[in-house]
Amino acid sequence: MTPDGIIMYQVNTTLGQTTTISRFENHPQLLSTGRVSCVVGEVDTGRLKLLDSESPIEVVMVSGAEDTENVDRPWTFNGPDGKPYTWQIMFRSPVLFVSGNALVPLARYRHAKLGIISRSRRAFLEIFPAGINVIDLIVVTFVSYAKHHWLDEPRHEPTPSAV
Repeated sequence: MTPDGIIMYQVNTTLGQTTTISRFENHPQLLSTGRVSCVVGEVDTGRLKLLDSESPIEVVMVSGAEDTENVDRPWTFNGPDGKPYTWQIMFRSPVLFVSGNALVPLARYRHAKLGIISRSRRAFLEIFPAGINVIDLIVVTFVSYAKHHWLDEPRHEPTPSAV
């Protein structure tokens, strides 16, 4: 969602557990709505597929100790540009880095706040300036990361949601 409240992406999960990520694009030629939905990625139980690239991105979990929870482990994969990326928990929030000589943060998930101690806010995915050129990659891999690490139930009802 933009700061103006305009939905940028939509996430739908079907009963077969395939999650589809769509981006809304502005098209001034379309006078009725001006916006078109374009599927940018699919997350299945076994793989992640960016539809802008020719082949699916293979996602490889980098496992730590066997007795640690799935949530704390870094999640490394190679992007369509051949660079290694890592989703890693930093201060209780997942952060996406470009792996290399220096870890460059691209995005961070910010948890919702209830507003008891400070102001309340909705959860959101913060994109840093270094990640502007790979927003689709960030959103699709975040959805896959969240699906594999945060959903306790392997089967849940199909739900549409907006990002």
